[in-house]
Amino acid sequence: MDQGLDAAQLLAELKKQDEWAKAIIFDEDLNVITHKNCAASKEELAPYLKAYDVRDNTIGAGFVLLGEHYEVHRWHPPLIYGRRGDADVGEGISLARGICKKHNGKRVYLLITYELPIVSARAVPQQINFYNQFIGELEKFDIKQQ
Repeated sequence: MDQGLDAAQLLAELKKQDEWAKAIIFDEDLNVITHKNCAASKEELAPYLKAYDVRDNTIGAGFVLLGEHYEVHRWHPPLIYGRRGDADVGEGISLARGICKKHNGKRVYLLITYELPIVSARAVPQQINFYNQFIGELEKFDIKQQ
């Protein structure tokens, strides 16, 4: 479980992100630290741990969250994101991964969704700032090795 991250503080900060429909913070052991409107199971979160392994697999499979399927169209570690729906009604999804010194140096994931009219160009920078301010430091990736 959580060894240093303050779940109550993180939840309070998540609630301030009024442009995010759902959010969940979990670690590499599938321990949910906190969430906002997103009570996903460990079984549903498990595939996110492999999302950074092989680009083609992740884009091909997409993401599933709370039973909804999202197409993944951007794989730019430490960020992976996509969308479901069409031009009129839709919801974006973005996954961020980093290292959290407050959490015994474990990888910690921040998964968010956002509904139109909010788009990734707005939500993803918010996600990056949130991660860096409240969780830890986003991982550095060498894409050539992926």
